[in-house]
Amino acid sequence: MTKPSAIREDLAAPVARIERRLDDAIAQMGSYGASPAWRDAVAAVLAISRGPKHLVRAQLVLLGSVAGGGAPSGDRIERFATGVELLHLFMLVHDDVMDSATLRRGKPALGLAIQASDRTIGWLEARDLAVIMGNMLNVLAMRHLAPGRGATAGDVAAYELLLDACCRAGTGQFHDLLGFRRLGDDEAALRREILDKTAYQAFAAPFAAGLVLAREDADPAEAIAWGRSLGLAFQALDDLTDLVAPPASTGKDGLRNLLEGRPSLPLLFLHERTTGDDRDLVESIAGKKAMELGERARLADLIERHDIVAGCAAWVRAEIAVAARASVASGFTKEARDGMAAVEQSLLGHLDDVVAEAARWGEEE
Repeated sequence: MTKPSAIREDLAAPVARIERRLDDAIAQMGSYGASPAWRDAVAAVLAISRGPKHLVRAQLVLLGSVAGGGAPSGDRIERFATGVELLHLFMLVHDDVMDSATLRRGKPALGLAIQASDRTIGWLEARDLAVIMGNMLNVLAMRHLAPGRGATAGDVAAYELLLDACCRAGTGQFHDLLGFRRLGDDEAALRREILDKTAYQAFAAPFAAGLVLAREDADPAEAIAWGRSLGLAFQALDDLTDLVAPPASTGKDGLRNLLEGRPSLPLLFLHERTTGDDRDLVESIAGKKAMELGERARLADLIERHDIVAGCAAWVRAEIAVAARASVASGFTKEARDGMAAVEQSLLGHLDDVVAEAARWGEEE
C-alpha cells in the first residue's frame, strides 16, 4: 500500500484510513461474482488503486471541512472522501478505455490486465469488461456519497455538488473526445472543456463539499472559485507532463493528447505559434495515434523553438496566482488557508520538476 503525502500533518491519519476504506470497498466487489475472470478483474482494479497516488481529492474534502470550521476527520466525512476517490478511479478506468491506454499508475491499464489474466479474452471483449468494472466503481462511489438515514442538509448539498460535477465531467469528456479541431482552436473553448472535465469534479466540488458537510449554511462560491483555478492549473500541467515526461516518471502513457488529437494547452500553443512546415508537422501528428522516431526528434525541436514549455508554465503559474488571491480573500479559517497554500505550492513544485524534465528530454532528442 502506498503512503500518500498529506497536505497538512493532521490529515495524515484520516488519509490513511480513507486509503484502507478504498481498498476494502474494491475488495468487497469480489463477493458479487464467482468466476476466476471476475476475481482477476477485481484484483486488477485493486492493483491500480494501490498504485502511486496522493489522494488529493479526498484531502480536499477534509480541507473543505476545516475551511467550514469542522474537523478533518470522522466517519461521515471520511466515508464521503472515500466515495470521491472511488468516483475518480471510475473516471480513470473509463479514460483508459477511451484512450486505449496501456499504463495507469505504473500498472497495466485495466483492459490489458483483464486480457493478460485470460488469454482467451480478446481485446474488444476486455475493453467492454473494463467498462463494466468502471461502472461498478461508479455505483460504489455513489453508495458512499449518497445521503443516508438521518442525513443533514449539508449531506444533501455535498451530494448535489458532486452530482453536478459528474454532469460537467461527462460534458467535458464528450468534448474531449470530439477532438481539438471540432472543439475549436481557441483558449475560451479549451478553458470551458478543462473546467468541465477536470476542475469541477477534481478540485472545486470536493473542496466545496467538505465545506458544506462541516457547515450546511455555507456559501460554496469561494470554495468553487479557488477549486476552479487550481483545477485549470492542474489539468494544463498534466497535459504538459503528457507531452514532455516519459511514462517511467508519470506511470501512464505519454503523448496521448497529441496522438489522439485531444484538446490541450500545449496543442493549442503549438497550433497558435507555428506556421509553414512546423504547422504541417503538428497537423500530421495530431490524431495520428502513433509517432515515428524521426517525428519525435522534430517535435522536441519544435517545442523548444516555439517556447511551448515556457508558455504553458506561465499559464499554469497565472492560474495558481488567481487561486492564491482567492484563498487570501476568502473567509476560511487560517488552518484551511494554510492547507490551500500548501496545495498551490505543491503544484508549483511539480511544475518546476516538469519544466526540468522537458529540458532533459530536449537535450536527449
